[in-house]
Amino acid sequence: MSRNARRRLELPPKLLISAFLVVGAFAAAACFFFVPSFSRSFPFACNLPSPSLDANLENSCATSDNSVTDKSSGLVNGCQEIEEVTGPGDTLYSLLNENIADEVVAETVASSMASAVQTSLNRPFDTRSPLKPGNRYSITVDRDGQFLKATLELEPSQVFHATGQDGVIKAWREEVVLEFKNEIVYFPLHGDVTESLLNAGEGVELALKLTTVFRWDIDFRSESMRGDMCKILFERRYADDRPSGYGRILCAVYEGKKTGKKTAVLFNNEYYDENGLELKKNFLRSPLSVIKVTSRYGSRFHPVLRVWRKHSGVDYGAPIGTPVWAVSNGVIIFSGWHNGYGNYVCVKHENGYESRYGHLHRVFVHKGQRVKQRQRIGLVGMTGLATGPHLDFQLLAGQKHVNPLGVKMVRELRNIPSPLKNRFVSVAQQRLLCLGGTVLSQR
Repeated sequence: MSRNARRRLELPPKLLISAFLVVGAFAAAACFFFVPSFSRSFPFACNLPSPSLDANLENSCATSDNSVTDKSSGLVNGCQEIEEVTGPGDTLYSLLNENIADEVVAETVASSMASAVQTSLNRPFDTRSPLKPGNRYSITVDRDGQFLKATLELEPSQVFHATGQDGVIKAWREEVVLEFKNEIVYFPLHGDVTESLLNAGEGVELALKLTTVFRWDIDFRSESMRGDMCKILFERRYADDRPSGYGRILCAVYEGKKTGKKTAVLFNNEYYDENGLELKKNFLRSPLSVIKVTSRYGSRFHPVLRVWRKHSGVDYGAPIGTPVWAVSNGVIIFSGWHNGYGNYVCVKHENGYESRYGHLHRVFVHKGQRVKQRQRIGLVGMTGLATGPHLDFQLLAGQKHVNPLGVKMVRELRNIPSPLKNRFVSVAQQRLLCLGGTVLSQR
């Protein structure tokens, strides 16, 4: 063969490399598909776990003796516990039906617990009775949503439970141990009494109790001022060592720029000042518990009639539905609609006094009825000529209008009975010393 012929049979190097790569790729593919051991060792970027592993893991969580928590579902040992507080409109049935898979079981549990509540508290209560917002409850179900147990706390001392076992629902009331401990709070006034006590870490309930104690001597809406000081010795209620509200106010001292120093000491279920004079008077300082003065006694520009005229009373601004009380014992001499005053009530009292209440939303008394001090006679409204919800309160002495905020009421002062005087002094001295005060000498 000639030299030129041999040169034509030689392949170019690049062509040889390409051919080698193609053959190698085919060989690798054949090994992967037809050789099992090779395919098992080939490295994939995504490797899914075997289904049998998930099944084994699930079984171990459900049957393990140790506490195992599934964080994704909130399950503990295959159970789920829902702990919440009730909201507006909640009922026993709605709470249970939302969290139990079987509607029939939810109804049965609700009926059983409602029956326990009704029997224990001796009052009407059923599965659809509205619950007070803020009550604590818990419901425990298994991983399939089947009922196991439930707890509802109506009050700190009213805790009810229900359990289900072998298709039988059992409900009962827990016996809760209540305890009272004496505690003290000092606070300055910044805003109203409620706001000031909240700032001091206490609750609205204590503020209501305080205003009730001093209701004959202090109108907290018109007489309290920023910087006034108050000290309270009170009972805090504990349910199974957990704070759960307030008991009685044992002693309180209020020192105000307008009011001066006012003292209240609880003795024989009544409140007295440090000298043994009972705080309870013939007249309350105010016909409302939650109020603010929006228009005072005297000449004013009428907001509806747009003219200057005498205002014969005091306007107390308050939400519609706020209870209105009779300021003293008396007899209803008018109850009904009265021109611009809307729903109107007039009460005749002793010693020539008369009180009037206008713009009421509702009235609960009738002409000729006898009423007691602090009895609810109506609700704040805005009937008649009114631009907003308020109470127009008027007071007459000898058939003449007087300023309700400035008049000094005739008061019947009652002293501690003589046989109890020494005992009162001892109790008052001890409680006032707790608050940093002293008792005046006996009279």
